[in-house]
Amino acid sequence: MVNVSRLTIVLTVLAYFLSLAALPYLPDQVAIHWNAAGEADGFSNKWVGAFLPPLLMTGLLIFMSALPKFDPKKANYSRFQKSYRIVNAALSCFFLALHAVTLAYNLGFSIDVGAVMPLGIGGLFLVIGNYMPKIKHNYFIGIRTPWTLASETVWHKTHRLGGKVFTAMGILSMLTAFWRGEMRAVLFLVIIVVGNLYLIVRSFLYEQQEQRNRS
Repeated sequence: MVNVSRLTIVLTVLAYFLSLAALPYLPDQVAIHWNAAGEADGFSNKWVGAFLPPLLMTGLLIFMSALPKFDPKKANYSRFQKSYRIVNAALSCFFLALHAVTLAYNLGFSIDVGAVMPLGIGGLFLVIGNYMPKIKHNYFIGIRTPWTLASETVWHKTHRLGGKVFTAMGILSMLTAFWRGEMRAVLFLVIIVVGNLYLIVRSFLYEQQEQRNRS
């Protein structure tokens, strides 16, 4: 597990402990999905609800640990291994928090799950934004467009900009938590779509600029 931190492993194990602790007190049917208005609209039996998230976290841990081995540019991962581990840990923190919120909701606590999601994803974006400029050229992690993959210069410029964009997306996403109803989901979706489309367009423009500089 050289590509994941001990913290990621601890968080994954903790998810199983939370499930085991909550299981005797969960109702037979638990909520596992919420609609855009923050209302529960998907349910499963308590065993699936309690243990599917930890199993998914385990799968993510194994996947992220193995991923660099299959990348043709795997040598580059050693140049940003610390950032890679921190982002992995941030992902695990997010999923653990989401799991804890889901368990708490099903145990009867009054929680606005619709507000928790943009707060959690916004926080995740802030971490990603902080470390994105440090991600080196590879085929699996980062802003992968035809133009960033074709040029390390374009990759570097796009990810430097991406750090700022993801930080802004994180802050704006967290602010949407203060809206109510479906408008919160709409604003959240607009922020993500606009931010990512902007980075795609900028990567293309960076590539065009590089071509002009070469000619």
